[in-house]
Amino acid sequence: MPEPSMVHIDAALTNVSVAYRNEAFLSDILAPSVPVRKQSDRYYIHDPRRERFRPGDDRRAPGAHSTEVDFTLSTDSYFCDDHALSSVIPDEERDNADPVVQPAIDRTEFLTDRIALNKEIALAVRLLDGDDIPGDDLSGTDQWSDYDHSDPVAAVEGRKGRIHEACQVVPNTLVLSTDVYQKVRLHPVIAEQVKYTGLGMAGPEALAQMFDVERVLVARSFKNTAGRGQEAVLEPVWKGCAILCHIPDRPTMRRAALGYTFVWTLAPGSLDGYAVESWRENARKADVVRVQRYYDQKIIAPGACWVWKNAVA
Repeated sequence: MPEPSMVHIDAALTNVSVAYRNEAFLSDILAPSVPVRKQSDRYYIHDPRRERFRPGDDRRAPGAHSTEVDFTLSTDSYFCDDHALSSVIPDEERDNADPVVQPAIDRTEFLTDRIALNKEIALAVRLLDGDDIPGDDLSGTDQWSDYDHSDPVAAVEGRKGRIHEACQVVPNTLVLSTDVYQKVRLHPVIAEQVKYTGLGMAGPEALAQMFDVERVLVARSFKNTAGRGQEAVLEPVWKGCAILCHIPDRPTMRRAALGYTFVWTLAPGSLDGYAVESWRENARKADVVRVQRYYDQKIIAPGACWVWKNAVA
């Protein structure tokens, strides 16, 4: 007969999972979470043909009917897949652990970070490789690392109108991968503006003022591309790119946004969409910890961004 196992939804460890964040990850900023009550459903897209922007004669003669106008609704759907990872805590490890080592908490944070990393990579691939994402693939003297010919401030300013025209929102966020950030902050166009401020080199706040956006975010996350058991080979998740986009202050109806993450917050045992389960496997003389999150990360309005690939050499 198989060894009995008991599954326990651990509220304390779930709190650890919800609180743990790698500040280098940007996916929850670029695609803010939208709590949903069901694992799958549909959402409305209001007035996709922009009828509210159509001018027309609204004069009405006495006793006549007024001109009738209307708009259309379309829909799209989401499905919150279960993203889950587990890890084993052998009895030998637990029994020999020093007081400062907390195997269950360490595993919970490790698994949470791995799930978040996969989410970050998926968004980077979607934005940098998606056929529906507008952008420029730079080369040669157009690259922002060419200090003699390029002007990143003018390039960003020139694309704001494209976003505004496409989605009727003003872009408010500029994302720079680490390599682009390092080159741009030393660009003569930037250095000339910042040299009189006494700041030395421009940081994200100074760059936000120069690019006239609410914030500049630096994408600093890494992924290990080495095979399992081999020496780590770390590469940036975001590389050579700049992304200008509109991110609303909070998810809201009837307003364009680059993307949302639909999170099934009523999944069994979940807290803010995260669930941490632990159970005993006597045959292995070990406990198992599993972290899971139900979500669907979707690009809602591709036109709400502009992507520069190969922005620097």
